[in-house]
Amino acid sequence: MRVAIIYRCIATIAIVALIVAYTLRSGTVFHVPIADAHRALVATGLPPMVFGTETPAWEVRESGSDVIWIVRKDDAEIFRYIAHLKEEDQGSTRVEVELVGAQSGPSGNVAQRLSEHSEITNMYLAAINERIASALEKRPFQIARVYPSMMIATVANIGALQASADQAAAAPEKQDRENIEKAYRDEAEGGR
Repeated sequence: MRVAIIYRCIATIAIVALIVAYTLRSGTVFHVPIADAHRALVATGLPPMVFGTETPAWEVRESGSDVIWIVRKDDAEIFRYIAHLKEEDQGSTRVEVELVGAQSGPSGNVAQRLSEHSEITNMYLAAINERIASALEKRPFQIARVYPSMMIATVANIGALQASADQAAAAPEKQDRENIEKAYRDEAEGGR
């Protein structure tokens, strides 16, 4: 009985992942002229609540009809979102977004890690696509639209998340142990 429930949950997550991946790859058509869409996106920032408590450093650039958000850490590029804008008809614009990771730098080969973890890539793409949609539809950003991708990324990486939490919890214990050992050594040597 439990195994059947687990399989149903996994199947549901897989179906949601496929739908999200297809939607993210095909782009979205907005009923906004391309010049207006381009102008709005250049003035739009990163999606909120996706990068944790601190929004990373970023900048926006233009390249032809493309709008590029470059995300940085310690002055080095981590990745960039590239929104490709194409006129669909007189008053509509198709926006397709790609995520391109840095291949080297302080954060390592982000491009390789993103290709190995499509669930993370899809989460970041879902977030920027919602940010773009909210800007072009002139409505508030709705984090709930990113939740399915966040859930899939969390489930897929639960082991790594647990290991990271365990490591963070162990650090203070290790420091306390080192402090106690140092205090005993100092006492044994007659110093304080």
